[in-house]
Amino acid sequence: MRMIAVLVVLVAVVGSYGALRWRPGRRGAPVAGPAPSGPEAWVAAGIITTEQAEAIAAFDTAPHGVPEAVPSEVPHRPRGRISPAVEALAYVGGILLAVGSGMLVGRAWHGLGTAGHLGVAAAVGALAAGVGAAVGESDTVTWRLRGFLWAIAGGAAAAFGGLTATEVADVTGPPVALSAGGLGALVAAGLWWGRDRPLQHLETFVGTAVALGAGIAWAGGHGALIGLALWVLGVSWAGLAWQERLAPAIIGFPVGVLTSMVACAVVGGQLPWLAPLVGLATTLGWVSLGVAEDEVVALAPGVLGIFVFLPWTLARFFGDRLGAPVVAMLSGALLLAAIGILVRRGHGRSDRSQPAAGLHRWSGPRTGPLLHR
Repeated sequence: MRMIAVLVVLVAVVGSYGALRWRPGRRGAPVAGPAPSGPEAWVAAGIITTEQAEAIAAFDTAPHGVPEAVPSEVPHRPRGRISPAVEALAYVGGILLAVGSGMLVGRAWHGLGTAGHLGVAAAVGALAAGVGAAVGESDTVTWRLRGFLWAIAGGAAAAFGGLTATEVADVTGPPVALSAGGLGALVAAGLWWGRDRPLQHLETFVGTAVALGAGIAWAGGHGALIGLALWVLGVSWAGLAWQERLAPAIIGFPVGVLTSMVACAVVGGQLPWLAPLVGLATTLGWVSLGVAEDEVVALAPGVLGIFVFLPWTLARFFGDRLGAPVVAMLSGALLLAAIGILVRRGHGRSDRSQPAAGLHRWSGPRTGPLLHR
């Protein structure tokens, strides 16, 4: 259970970073004004030649007329109707609501009773969910505000599930985590599924991971089985995000990659011989995907994973024969060789005219990787 807690903290940190960096690209953030376009701008940018610009101008003025304009697939959102000050006050109000509720419950915990405990959690969740639904998503400001309020609602649902297990069912340990994680994941998934809502995506994943690990522990499964289950969850989640089935991918893919690697350490608690092998194979897989698709979000954690799991593997299976200095030397040499191959592969692919598939669909220009969106 301690490894699950560590996993949750790491996933929350990475996911929160992605949520802060993410912009609702499918909704189109408002822009200051239209960018210059037309043949003259294209010539200035080096996209077309002067002769091609003249040919385009001649075609536009020809008798057959101008082709009908194709509407944009994703219209831009209108400018925000809420000032930054009002938005900040809304965040402060939500935080005060959560903190005040926690202080109230903590101060009068024994006097409230079971009904009072459940009532406070339900009231906080219902209020946050209702206000979030009322603000809508008409622009980027309300989109962020709704996500924040609904994140509070998801946390309140998890608290309600945990309180139900402890005070109604009178259980402790894994059943409490299963109840809290499961209910929190269900509520967050209902608020998120199929839409660009990073915080709800993160809450759904964390709740699912907690419920999965707690359920296996409650059934008597050991740590290695929990680790393998989390590994399957991480790989599957990253794969679905890569295939555009879990939006936004800036949350789903990195969190899935991180989980698949941390899960190998969970496996090592019970099966120390299997953990380095699975970890090394997993990191090599992410490195291969990152190189093949030129995607830094897969490549970077994969290289870091090699730095961890390659020495672990060599020390586990050849440590007695080679010794620590030789293991360190071989690990460094192999890691530098891998980095050299990646650098050469990157130089060979830098002149491609077509963008790679996968997460570049979200990452914009190739000079602006996914994490910089």
